[in-house]
Amino acid sequence: MFANSNPNVTLFDPNFAAQRSLRANLQWAGAVLRNRFRASVDVTYSRNLAQQSNFDLNFPAQSQFALANEGGRPVFVTPSSIVPTTGQTAWREARVVDAFGRVTMQRSDLTSESKQVTVSVSPIAFNSKFQWGLNYVISDVREQFYGFQSTVGDPTQREWARGNFSRHQIQYNLSREFFERVTLRWSGNIRSGTPYTPLISGDVNGDSYGNDRAFIFDPASAGDAALSSGLSALLATGTREARACLESQLGQLAGRNSCIGPWTTSANLSISLNSVRLGLPQRANVSLQV
Repeated sequence: MFANSNPNVTLFDPNFAAQRSLRANLQWAGAVLRNRFRASVDVTYSRNLAQQSNFDLNFPAQSQFALANEGGRPVFVTPSSIVPTTGQTAWREARVVDAFGRVTMQRSDLTSESKQVTVSVSPIAFNSKFQWGLNYVISDVREQFYGFQSTVGDPTQREWARGNFSRHQIQYNLSREFFERVTLRWSGNIRSGTPYTPLISGDVNGDSYGNDRAFIFDPASAGDAALSSGLSALLATGTREARACLESQLGQLAGRNSCIGPWTTSANLSISLNSVRLGLPQRANVSLQV
């Protein structure tokens, strides 16, 4: 039953089309704080159409039973196709035509929406020795997906969820010249956490895709000593972001991109020398990147 030599098939939907989007943009720019600084505000909305997806035509979407202790999660194979000690599933039962494995159709039938506001500030007065700029971006991206990408129920159903993008971003750049010979440039990026999904290792529902979202058991009512101990330890010693994500979903099936990672920072430092001032050949370029 667990042997699998059936071929997989991949094909394109006859209506497959290139991605496209409808966008609207509104911008204001002008001087602020008694003409000391230049500021701009840019608002963008985009509705993205014909987003690509993978759809398994050989999946019957007929539930065989449900896991009552995991929020009624449907399972698409019978218990005889599951190894009791490991939970490994034989998914040949979850095929419309068992002569084939996955029959994946490449579609372009999904939609996503993105909204973004960008605020920029920089000085108006020109200073040959010191310059700087600051940008702040806040964005909200929501997208459709099939359960073949992330599932807790029927993989053939379309759902909406948050996209895989950070919500906040701060960009800055500084430039300082010293003694008309050395220029130091520092640019950096501060970004809020990237969304991610709590997943189970393996295929639990028997649809042949290892993308099943986890059920977050409550340690107080898990009914398994080892599971309760492990979850309690994670909730006590895990990162702040992981604890917040799990605590908000105790006793529930995890949502797609329902967890947020920590904030991250990156920076680049450039030190360049003025070749002419240092008596070097005019075409020489000496710099250090960190």
